[in-house]
Amino acid sequence: MPRTSTIQLSFRKAEIAEMDWAYLLFKDGLQQYIAQTWGWNELFQRHSFLANLPASSFVIITLDQQDVGGYCLKNRTDHVYLEMLSISTPMQRQGIGSQVMQLLINQAETQNMPIRLSVLRNNPAHEFYRRLGFEVIAEDSFRFEMSLPR
Repeated sequence: MPRTSTIQLSFRKAEIAEMDWAYLLFKDGLQQYIAQTWGWNELFQRHSFLANLPASSFVIITLDQQDVGGYCLKNRTDHVYLEMLSISTPMQRQGIGSQVMQLLINQAETQNMPIRLSVLRNNPAHEFYRRLGFEVIAEDSFRFEMSLPR
């Protein structure tokens, strides 16, 4: 599918019953990077995902009536934090993530707040965020903490 300037995406809050799908989206996108970094423990990852990304804060991204991804954005006192953005593997590199990020950046700007995120060092997504203008503000041996300068 060719990249277009504006893709007609729709968004909805996840229902509890959809969180199994959301977990599989997370697992498909991040399992290899988490496994390389700390090892993969299915029980721990599933519990952690559901505890940190409840349906009440998870948004499902839809294209042409097909669920293609999801994100979780949390308001903090001095910034908004992108807890997760994941696009299903077959739908990556089509501009969906860039369009979603632009919407989230605009939302943060409307709130007059910077947007921050954390990404594993071995996850090539950090290059995606750099292309969008995010800068590393802290790092450790496992991850980059990134922020979009205002």
